[in-house]
Parts: sequence; C-alpha cells; structure tokens
Amino acid sequence: MQSPSDRDDDPFLITSELEIRSILRSLQRHATLTRMYIRGNSEQSIMTTVLELDDDAQRLIVDCSSDAALNTRLAQASAIQFDTQLDQVSIHFSGENLELIDYEAQPAFSVPYPASLRRVQRREFYRVDIPLGEPLTCTIPITEPGKPPRRIQARLKDLSAGGVALLELDTDSKLPHQTGITFKNVTLTLPETGEVTVDLVVLRVHTQVLPNKKELIELGCKFENISKTDSTLIQHYIGRLERRLNAKRHGF
Repeated sequence: MQSPSDRDDDPFLITSELEIRSILRSLQRHATLTRMYIRGNSEQSIMTTVLELDDDAQRLIVDCSSDAALNTRLAQASAIQFDTQLDQVSIHFSGENLELIDYEAQPAFSVPYPASLRRVQRREFYRVDIPLGEPLTCTIPITEPGKPPRRIQARLKDLSAGGVALLELDTDSKLPHQTGITFKNVTLTLPETGEVTVDLVVLRVHTQVLPNKKELIELGCKFENISKTDSTLIQHYIGRLERRLNAKRHGF
C-alpha cells in the first residue's frame, strides 16, 4: 500500500474519478486483454477483459476463468492486481471485495472502481507536445569567445524525461546550431511544478521551410547532469500536462 507521501511523489498515479473512469471505459471499448492475479501470488492469474462499467454501483464487470476453483480463489483473495497495456501505455490498478456474479447468463467478477490507478509510459522515448496556448520556454546561457555572455529564451516544441526539442525561426536565430554542442546550466521553468537546471546536448538539427519562405529550426536535445529531483519534477509536469490534455479531448 502506498503512503500519502508515496502518492504525492508518484508522477504516474491518477486519483481523479473522471480520469479513472475514462481509462476504464477505454479498456472496455478496446476489449483490452488484462492480466488479473492475486497480489503477492502472481501464479494465481487469468487473462480477462472489462465487460461493463456500472456507474450506479461504482463497480466494473470483468470476465472470469473457465476454472471454477481458480475463480473461487480469486474471489476470496484480500487484494487483486490488474496489469494491462493500452496504446503502449502500461496501466496498473488493484481491487478488493470481488464478487462472483452472473452477467448475461455467464459467470463474471464484479469489482469496485479503484480509488487510484497508475498509468506509466516509457517517457524516455515518449515526448509530449507543448500546446501553443501554453508555451514553455527555457533560459540558455551562451558564452562565446570575444563576446559578452548572453541569456537566450528558447521555445520548447516538446518535452520528455530524456530531453527537449527547441524551436527558432531563422530570422530570430540566436542559438548555435551545431550537433554535439552542450548548453550548460539551462533553466527550465515548469508551470505549477517548479524550476529545473540541466545541461542540454544537441543531438539533431532539422530545418523546415515554411510557406512564407522563413525557416523553422528545430534542435533535438538530450538532458545531461540532471538530478533525480529535477527528473521527478519534469515527470510530474509531463503527467499533469498529459492528463489535462486527455481531459480536454474527452470533454472533461
């Protein structure tokens, strides 16, 4: 069981009833295969799917096994774990007080809605796009021989736990565009989350010609010398932004 402090520190934990219900409905809609097992005894497991959500009773209905004895052991367990994947995102939640019921003339399990749910993506590879209406920038100190030090504001295109993509118009270009260059002590201010300081190594430079003939320059960068605390803050921000965008897409 997670303590309150563990919950606060878990950037993947979802506790919003609307978000949890939305994810469960997605599992139902896609008939996603889900591993269901007794917590602490993963050998006692079955593959199941979400059949229905009963909002009035606050319970979900899931398939049970053809093995009646295994169904009984699952129903008598003090805690059940559910693990699945949807759109390359791992989803984990637990259940208690299972009931064996008849559902459309077939045996099934009735499980209370979980109070929390973990939605985990490999964020080292997954990048969340920064909405145009909520721009995010970072401050990059630039030191060049024979020139006074400068601090440049750069706009972020996207963000992951492993790095960022920066955008510049050629007419406003102020950053060096060489691959392999390292920007030291870059400050990234994350709304409602905090401020982090990292080094950025430029891995990729891509130029796109816009319809107005201007060039948009994108710098793909990875983080270096990032602390565990700052990495956690970035994951918190990504999780918060992604949940807000998902809520907007679902009309919440």
